[in-house]
Amino acid sequence: MHKTSWMTSDILNRLNANAGMLLVRSLWEYCPEHMFIVRVEGPAEFVIEAMNPTRRAMLGDETAFIGKRIEQLLPPPMCHGVIANLSRCVECASPIRYEEKGGYIDRNGIYQQGHWQTLLVPITNQEGFVTHLFGVSRDVSVLPGEPAGAYRDSKELERRVHERTAELVATNEYLTHLATHDHLTDIYNRRYMLELAELELRRAARYQQPLCLMMLDIDHFKEINDTEGHLAGDEALRRVSRTILATVRECDLVGRYGGDEFLILMPETTTDGAREIAERLRRTLTQTSPFTISIGIAGLEPTDHFVVDLIHRADDLLLQAKRNGRNRIEYAV
Repeated sequence: MHKTSWMTSDILNRLNANAGMLLVRSLWEYCPEHMFIVRVEGPAEFVIEAMNPTRRAMLGDETAFIGKRIEQLLPPPMCHGVIANLSRCVECASPIRYEEKGGYIDRNGIYQQGHWQTLLVPITNQEGFVTHLFGVSRDVSVLPGEPAGAYRDSKELERRVHERTAELVATNEYLTHLATHDHLTDIYNRRYMLELAELELRRAARYQQPLCLMMLDIDHFKEINDTEGHLAGDEALRRVSRTILATVRECDLVGRYGGDEFLILMPETTTDGAREIAERLRRTLTQTSPFTISIGIAGLEPTDHFVVDLIHRADDLLLQAKRNGRNRIEYAV
């Protein structure tokens, strides 16, 4: 089976942990309710990306539906209502419930009338934008003799939907954390740190606000690994990262750049302000641990177009701090 037949490749890229993948796959394959994923392409523009086996069993050949826009698949009255609800879920960026009535052509080519209750859950990217909608539907028209919107096991269905939705949301949050954080120190990994830093640089340049980047590493880190072992080196990295998080401000971004090198991006901060934070961090580590650090600080300049411009300058200043004796801070005046 092609992987996009059960879940879109974009979402698969986010679900990159084995345990999480197995959980989501099981829910997707065996849930008795109809499940589907819709890609958000713009205001009131939605494309079917995936349907679970239950949904495909009802509609038949998935190739007739996957990649199609909602308006290509549903008659106008029903189409307008569905699109309105999809748009509402995107706008509020939170789960919604709705009911819909209409008809569809089943896998045998026979027109069927249905009445569905649907739960929609938004799926966001790392920037917080809704890129997909995950839906769970149940056809309540198969339960005759009851008023619209009511059925015998509605409370049980709602409980199951709540549980499975909570599991999916928790899994998505867990996998997003894995994809954006360093596994050893639990601060941002290099890739995600640079993505966030580029956004902050563009914001600072647009509004002409100060911005500083701090690069630091642990003095004599290789000796720690060589004499005490790599487990001691790992603990040193974790201890330094915890101290950084406890020292910097909530608005500052902290990431592991590689090896024993850390980056700290400080929005709306002058070089003097960054130097005060750096000195507090250096002094705290010296007083509370056997480690010392060297730090280089670079401030945003008018000629800087990318974060790498600040990183290069901060790296040069860090090397200068090493040459000048370590356990010190160097910055551009």
